[in-house]
Amino acid sequence: MNESDERRAFEIAADSRVPVGPGGETSFDATRVDFGHHTGRTIEELATLDPDYLRWLARHASGARYRAEIARVLASAIPRAGDWER
Repeated sequence: MNESDERRAFEIAADSRVPVGPGGETSFDATRVDFGHHTGRTIEELATLDPDYLRWLARHASGARYRAEIARVLASAIPRAGDWER
């Protein structure tokens, strides 16, 4: 086995929007859906337009690469007890 056949570690970026894995530069954007009926829409848009779809996408295998962004957007969209003053 020569050196080029060995498994090499890959770098993990500090930015959670950057997908983890081997490979070079990518045009993937975790904030924008790139497939299906909602192609081109942002996760934030979908939180308003179709939040049920986002919840489904977060559970579905095809949404794995969007899960962190979906969780961030949905968490900020859910009102909490201290959000309103009486």
